Amino acid sequence: MAEHLQRHGRGSHQGRELLRHIGATLQIQQRMVGRAEVGEKPEILWDRPDLERLFLRLEQEYEIRERQRALDRKLQVIGDTAQTLLDLLQNNRTLRVEWYIVLLIVVEIALSLYELFLRGH
Repeated sequence: MAEHLQRHGRGSHQGRELLRHIGATLQIQQRMVGRAEVGEKPEILWDRPDLERLFLRLEQEYEIRERQRALDRKLQVIGDTAQTLLDLLQNNRTLRVEWYIVLLIVVEIALSLYELFLRGH
């Protein structure tokens, strides 16, 4: 979607596609927080403090914290991009409504002038 914006200078007309991307991003974020809880220590460490060294070693070995930060940054970029595209889509719709209002005003003025000239003659 960002490539389409760069190439054509305007957003695509597919608002549903954008909403699907936003929904997918929200689902990924929910799964990360709800299921994995990667940033927190497991509850078993409260019952078995002797496993804490093993947990810290595994956390360091698999670079869990660094991977979580990288994933958080990527999700933030995706969320920001989706928000920007949604704002552009909303601005385009607002601009279109403003043009409809201007067109209606012009039509109203034209009808008033037409009626004025009919009565004048």
